[in-house]
Amino acid sequence: MPPAFNRPVVSLAVLGPIASSLVQAEWKEASLKQVLLQRLPVRMRNQAGRVAGRLIQAFPGGSAPDVGRLRRMLQDLSISARLRDHARRTDSLPAPVLDPPRFRPVSALDRLDLPKLATPGDLADFLAITPEQLIRFADLRGLSAHSTDPFGPHYLCHLRPKRNGGHRLIEAPRPFLKTLQRRILRGILDHVPPHHAAFGFRRGRNCVQAAARHAGERVVLGFDLTDFFPGLDVARVYGLFRSLGYPAATARDLAGLCSALTPRRYLLGHDPTLTGRLHARHLPQGAPTSPALANLLAFRLDCRLAALARSLDAQYSRYADDLSFSGDARIAPILLRAVPEICAEEGFRPNHRKTRVMPSHQQQKVTGILVNHHTNLPRVEYDRLKAILHRLQQPDDPRRQDMAFLGHLSGRIAWLAQLNPHRAARLSQSLQLVSASARTVPPAR
Repeated sequence: MPPAFNRPVVSLAVLGPIASSLVQAEWKEASLKQVLLQRLPVRMRNQAGRVAGRLIQAFPGGSAPDVGRLRRMLQDLSISARLRDHARRTDSLPAPVLDPPRFRPVSALDRLDLPKLATPGDLADFLAITPEQLIRFADLRGLSAHSTDPFGPHYLCHLRPKRNGGHRLIEAPRPFLKTLQRRILRGILDHVPPHHAAFGFRRGRNCVQAAARHAGERVVLGFDLTDFFPGLDVARVYGLFRSLGYPAATARDLAGLCSALTPRRYLLGHDPTLTGRLHARHLPQGAPTSPALANLLAFRLDCRLAALARSLDAQYSRYADDLSFSGDARIAPILLRAVPEICAEEGFRPNHRKTRVMPSHQQQKVTGILVNHHTNLPRVEYDRLKAILHRLQQPDDPRRQDMAFLGHLSGRIAWLAQLNPHRAARLSQSLQLVSASARTVPPAR
């Protein structure tokens, strides 16, 4: 047997061209069968329908898998041995695929206004960079995270304290990469609508609207997802871009531009599970593309949880990693069991310590907003603002001359106005009096 037809290389020499043809087709059984009828030897064409069905069963998504994965799947089928024997007998190999890659979104997304980027060269032109710059900033080999040059890493990392203790790792892209990510956000991701239950990171939506859905209900339940951004790895980002229609090479570069690999020195002291996620490529918290990608990657989760809520005649909303449900008291035991299971099945980790069941006789909070009867600021927050304004009325308080601090107070009062305009108006009058007196009374020496 010639070396070219030995089993170790049959996958490349014989199945490779067939797999390359299949990934160019629409990922439906009828389309795959048509390709196989054209590519298989005459005596094997009666197997085209069976092979197409097996491929759809193995890769049920709406977009084709990578050529390598498809080739390995074909190798596991019985037709692989027949193709190898045919190549040996006829001393011939299937013709290579010369057709260029094509932009082909899944059918549910084919009407979106997306740029048709079939090759990495098209992507480089779309981003207004050179192919060499695309290779550098997509960084598919993760070289920047291991660079010892202070200007080598593409991300600036720092730890930010959390309210409840611990730290959050912020990975902020350097200016040039951030510019590229903003072009991807505005040119691609902004054209893909997330689920209607998602309220975070969306233009025209906010946490007040998310909370208002749950006002006046008998019981409110809150669930939290841990490691929301780091838990979304590059494989899922790549799969999203593939479903949007981008061929494998283009999708890999897009996923590389939107993901990060955390340098080892920032992983010390973290939870081992989180460390494992950060050590792999993931969505960086700090990149402009990460919120939109996280919303889109949570689409299936939102679909399942919204359907669960409808079956219970309940309300559901998600604000980033904060999941909220509300309805009759009977929904609580069902949700406490079902929601963590669905989250885990969709690749998200629920934080069981932050699960909350809030009946109507207790404070009910959604995204930090009271929803017992209507949206409102918690009384302790209102009293804190009122006390600060009262202290500011004292002439010797140095903060009276601090315009930045007064501006901060004005912003907090404007936030309260969205929840309780009457209370906000009273605080706003007090702030105006403080500002007026601060301009007329010289600061104490």
